[in-house]
Amino acid sequence: MRIRIIAPSDGAKNETWWADYWVKRDLEIEFARRGYEIVSENADLDFYLFGSYAHADKITAPIKFCWIYSHPDLVQDNFAVQFDHVFVLSKPLLLKVANSTLLFGGSSKTFVPRKEKAKYDLVFMGNTGSPKRIETLKYLIDLKKYKIGLAGAGWDSVLGSQIEGVDYQGPYIDNAKLGEFFNQGLLSFYTGHEDMRKEGFVAVRILDIFKSSENLCISETNAGLHEMFRNIPTYGSKEFLAPQIDWFLEHPDERERVALRCRQDAAEWTFGRVVDEVERWINN
Repeated sequence: MRIRIIAPSDGAKNETWWADYWVKRDLEIEFARRGYEIVSENADLDFYLFGSYAHADKITAPIKFCWIYSHPDLVQDNFAVQFDHVFVLSKPLLLKVANSTLLFGGSSKTFVPRKEKAKYDLVFMGNTGSPKRIETLKYLIDLKKYKIGLAGAGWDSVLGSQIEGVDYQGPYIDNAKLGEFFNQGLLSFYTGHEDMRKEGFVAVRILDIFKSSENLCISETNAGLHEMFRNIPTYGSKEFLAPQIDWFLEHPDERERVALRCRQDAAEWTFGRVVDEVERWINN
């Protein structure tokens, strides 16, 4: 069978900076490993990664699948009718999208042990696309008590003079070096887009952190997290995040215990598991 995977990042400027670029690549690798032919045209099956409507006009194969893995607020009521099957990233969206089943995300990252003492209390990697993300980082910088490593597009513009309060490592970290980056920090935090949080969408980035490093990620509260992790630490506001950071910095044994448990949980979420579920519908 010939499979074409269509992603919003296709042909975009700096496409390797987009999360869906790597989701697409990892899916292609896993499908190819199983004997499918990956093509850019004349496919038997188009697999559309929904994060926006970019390239939606290219869905032309006889069999059409869609995976709504981000930006559920953009999904229109009649969008799903064109597909033979739709996968969604969270349970709440099952009730809103016809002909859909649950498909959690995965990570292909390989664990990299921390070889040197961590340089930072806290690291963060991501762009400035979320206002809450900007607000949270500014708040933490203003506390003036954490060593912070930062990477991602736009921070040199939005932080102004506050950029001096972090070690800014540029707009992009090579995807193959994520583990090295996160091992530089004892902790990290994650905050995403509000629509994804409300719908329980768990970002692949969280899985990547735990799959690739010894870093403990504290995530913004998200109902979907506890479908995938037993006791990942969470926070509801920036004011509650800081005490969590303080506690884990002061209790290294507990930090390592929780991080290990999260790594064990993240290890279950692979692209092999993702494609197992997709194949179930290909063969249905």
